[in-house]
Amino acid sequence: MIMRHRSTSPTLAATLVGMALATAAPTPGMAQGQGRVPLVLAIPESFPDVEGRVVLLREPGRDVVLLRATDATPETLSVALTLRRRLDATTPRREQQGQMVPVTGYARRIPLVAEEQERLSAVLAELEARETVSLGRLGRGRAMTFRDREG
Repeated sequence: MIMRHRSTSPTLAATLVGMALATAAPTPGMAQGQGRVPLVLAIPESFPDVEGRVVLLREPGRDVVLLRATDATPETLSVALTLRRRLDATTPRREQQGQMVPVTGYARRIPLVAEEQERLSAVLAELEARETVSLGRLGRGRAMTFRDREG
């Protein structure tokens, strides 16, 4: 798969990380093995004013995937999860700063396999069924913790 993403200014990243994490705090013990930080999936009712189909927010204690309501598809979620895995493998986390990585576009070379399509569809259905809650400065939206499987 081909992804286009870009890092955004540390100030904007820190602001958005703080906004997204105000109420989507995972419980202790949610670390995802081998030093992986917890992951929160969120669909804000009002997406931040950031160019991107999906935004990955990284901070020392957790990651957040912000999905646009109009683009919350298994393919888009798969791209965000793949990007997260690549960044975990290649880019050290900043100890004091968050990082915001918008994905402005992507093109799949091969479609998702049926099993992965079904798994991610079920995850998105669960997320969309959640009650709307406050996402801090992002306003209202849906959020849930998610355990991403490796690879």
